[in-house]
Amino acid sequence: MQPSAKSENKFVQPTDVKTVLSQHKKPKKVVVTAGMPYANGPLHLGHLAGAHVPADIFARWMRMLIGAENVLFVNGNDDHGSTSEVAAVQAGKSIREFIDTIHDKQKETLKKYSIQTDVFTGTSRPETYPLHQAYSQDFLRRLFKNGLLEKRITKQWFDAKMNRFLQDRFVRGTCPNCGNTEAYSDECDVCASQFDPSLLKDPRSQLSDAKPELKDTAHWWLNMWKVADPLKMWLETKQKAWRGAIVQEVLNTVLIGCRFENVHEETYKGLKETLPKHKSRYVPGKKVECLFESKEDLAKGQSILEAAGIPSVITDKWGHRPITRDVSWGIPVPEELDPEMKGKTLYVWPDSLIAPIVFTQVALEQSGRKAEQYKEFWCDPEATVVQFLGQDNVFFYTIMQGSMWLGHKENPQTLPQLGDLQMTEILSCYHLMINGEKMSKSTGNFYTGDQLLEMGYSADQVRYYLALLSLPVKASNFDREHFTERNKFLAGPMNAALEKPISACHSKFNGRVPEGKLIGKAEAETLKLVQMYLRSMQKGDYSILLGQIENYARQINSLFTQFKPHDDRAVESERKDALFTCFYVLKNLMIMLNPFVPETMNELRKTLNLPESALRAEELGTGIPAGHAINPKGVYFPAVADTASETTSST
Repeated sequence: MQPSAKSENKFVQPTDVKTVLSQHKKPKKVVVTAGMPYANGPLHLGHLAGAHVPADIFARWMRMLIGAENVLFVNGNDDHGSTSEVAAVQAGKSIREFIDTIHDKQKETLKKYSIQTDVFTGTSRPETYPLHQAYSQDFLRRLFKNGLLEKRITKQWFDAKMNRFLQDRFVRGTCPNCGNTEAYSDECDVCASQFDPSLLKDPRSQLSDAKPELKDTAHWWLNMWKVADPLKMWLETKQKAWRGAIVQEVLNTVLIGCRFENVHEETYKGLKETLPKHKSRYVPGKKVECLFESKEDLAKGQSILEAAGIPSVITDKWGHRPITRDVSWGIPVPEELDPEMKGKTLYVWPDSLIAPIVFTQVALEQSGRKAEQYKEFWCDPEATVVQFLGQDNVFFYTIMQGSMWLGHKENPQTLPQLGDLQMTEILSCYHLMINGEKMSKSTGNFYTGDQLLEMGYSADQVRYYLALLSLPVKASNFDREHFTERNKFLAGPMNAALEKPISACHSKFNGRVPEGKLIGKAEAETLKLVQMYLRSMQKGDYSILLGQIENYARQINSLFTQFKPHDDRAVESERKDALFTCFYVLKNLMIMLNPFVPETMNELRKTLNLPESALRAEELGTGIPAGHAINPKGVYFPAVADTASETTSST
């Protein structure tokens, strides 16, 4: 009996690791970026937990999967804007001197944590700035040509004594919402509200003793509303691919709709069915809002409402953001486009969104390739760009960046094609908390990245703990007691899993892997775990995965308990099979843990006498052959020092 076409096309569950790996979809090229730190102070643990460590784990995995030559992990300092300028003024140094000092310290911290970037530069650094200025100015010209830039006259605080406009962070005052007396000119850190600068009470200049005044100034605003249709279309394709919190935020922001007074509600209900497909809801201000699928449907809907005597206003406030500033420290906008823009610079946010493209060019040049090859990474649908960032930056990296990428194209109303900047993948994390509050350099509530190392912990111990936190799904507290307990696990049961096979191999089998066969559930558990590993690593979700890897490692301790490879009194054939199986598990552990604790796994690789190529993804499920010589065991996860424990518990 011949199988039907339907049964022929039925998916067959793979029964071996090699098949699983061959079926896993791989990008041709990958760029990995992490949220760019301001050059205003040391990297704190929140930076490492929310951006740099997860990004490094992902980049290392991608190198294992598709080859290091096809992966670029690029990052650098967000040099421009008021944050660095304010910090430099407070330190009594020139901006250049201050930024260079901070850059070197941050770079050293990343090195200590084995954050393996292909380049860690900065938007103002000499190797980057010329490329960054040229690319950013060309970007602005394209946006201008496509009508994505509109000029608006707004009011901004001006310090007459210093004869300069004041950026957001150069003005402090009383928040109109909560009364915080240290609010910035347009936002408050305490209540998280944003407001028009004119609403700030009792403004104070941070550069002089003068009371600032509001003056008119012209700026370019990014018209994201113009590309609302393709932007919304793209974001809706990410509902299953992106983390839930991101999807919820962006889809609740990119609204194509209109609002009208609720006094017209009964009339609206009578003609609701004649409107294009839409959703309606009540919104503050005694209004009803109708949300449509496209701007074309919105126009039809408004026309029908207007004809029925229901005036409405478009819900497009989200779609307009200023992208220039009255500062000298930044990328100058092209003056030829509008003489009134002379002296203006690109706002630090669009500056920082463009920067990773330029960082990619710098990384390519430093590796002996051509800067123009960045298009192979950024402009090919078969390549991918993955960006790791904090939850509060989602708007900029999705809605603003998406609008800029669309608006930069020849036809902004279509999604990117080959040769266009491709839309990026976003992996955001919630905040790492200390004492129940968000880590923040501005409030002093933070650990620097170096502090834990100074307490005696290894970088891998910190990396492992940070990867265990559930930051992709919720804010997590840095619990020093839990941190110490997790490190006791690494130094105890995990170390035992690594060391027992090596010790038994040397004491009982002349330092060579014995002849044997795989026993127990080793192959089945490996197949199951590799499938989970591929899914989890692709999504950057590490917490649950590490728990399963720990369970996988426990097989080694179970095999020793049951078959006693280290004990001559046990059945020799069973001892050999058990130890052979332990080394199979051990090699898989080494590969899977390598992105998380690279220094430790490299030490294990040397002990197992394996080449660096053994860390490739394709080596999963291959085991170590009988007769292979094993080197003496090394030091893997060190025991937590009593002094470090006492320090953390008493701090």
